[in-house]
Amino acid sequence: MDKIESYNNEKFIYTNERIDGPYAEVGSKMRNSKGEEFSINYKLHRAGENWRVYDLVIENVSLVNNYRSQFNRILTNSTYDELISKIKAKLFDKRDPIK
Repeated sequence: MDKIESYNNEKFIYTNERIDGPYAEVGSKMRNSKGEEFSINYKLHRAGENWRVYDLVIENVSLVNNYRSQFNRILTNSTYDELISKIKAKLFDKRDPIK
């Protein structure tokens, strides 16, 4: 995700879209200044009149599944409270401008 966030003025090419009831998927490719392409698929859910992204699949890696497996790994060896503490610590570290 850090690599994706670091890109500036990259070209996005929307390749397809598929709607299935309250769910949709939008396929795209991002082309960087070196000509490299990365697939980014957006999974969406309809919330009222709007569509909301609930997952990104970048180069066939789902962010939701990635987080789920990380959480499961932590929860097999520790408690829910420890998981929440780790998440809060990561958020705090990201906000700390002095690093």
